[in-house]
Amino acid sequence: MSQPPAMTADVRRTLVRQLIEKDPTLSSRKIGVQLGVGKDAILRDLEAIRQEDAAAKTPPAVAEPQPAPDDGRLVLVLDEPLRQALAVLRATRARPDNPRENVAAARGAILALADHFTEQARS
Repeated sequence: MSQPPAMTADVRRTLVRQLIEKDPTLSSRKIGVQLGVGKDAILRDLEAIRQEDAAAKTPPAVAEPQPAPDDGRLVLVLDEPLRQALAVLRATRARPDNPRENVAAARGAILALADHFTEQARS
C-alpha cells in the first residue's frame, strides 16, 4: 500500500494559518502533531506567515516625482479616479464641461490627491 503524497509547504502554511486563527493558544508542537510534522517546521511556517502578514500591511513604495517639463505644461493620464474627481468637482460647482473648467477641476483634483497621498504617507 502506498503512502499519500507529502504535503507541500504552501498547503501546510495554509493549514497552520487556519489552526492558529481558530485557536491562537495552540503551541507549535500541538500544531505539528495535528499535521504530522515536527515543531521546527511549524515554527518556520509561523515565521513565514508573520512575514507575509507584515508585507501585506506595508504600503507600496511611492515612485519619485518626475520633474515637470520646462514649458510649464503637465501631462496627466486621465485614469478612472481622476475622471471621477474631475466630474465631481465640476458637478459640485455647477460648472460647464469646457477646457477652462477642466483645467480648474484638474488643479483641484491634483491638490485633493496630493492631500490624500500625504495623509497616507503619514499613517
